[in-house]
Amino acid sequence: MKREKPNYIDTRISQLKEEMLKPNNEYDRSWYNRLIQELDWAKQMETSPTKNCYMEEKNSFLYR
Repeated sequence: MKREKPNYIDTRISQLKEEMLKPNNEYDRSWYNRLIQELDWAKQMETSPTKNCYMEEKNSFLYR
């Protein structure tokens, strides 16, 4: 029986959301947001785009 591989993009987005809480400056938080947005877009390309930005989702994670 083969083990199912975890989805790299979902795993990395979760890690970046956690890391985004740690930086002490706005520039770093903005950079993490941008990385998350790019990974979300790449994930959408596996099927078909459903939105422009992960931050448009209702109740989405956005650090401010």
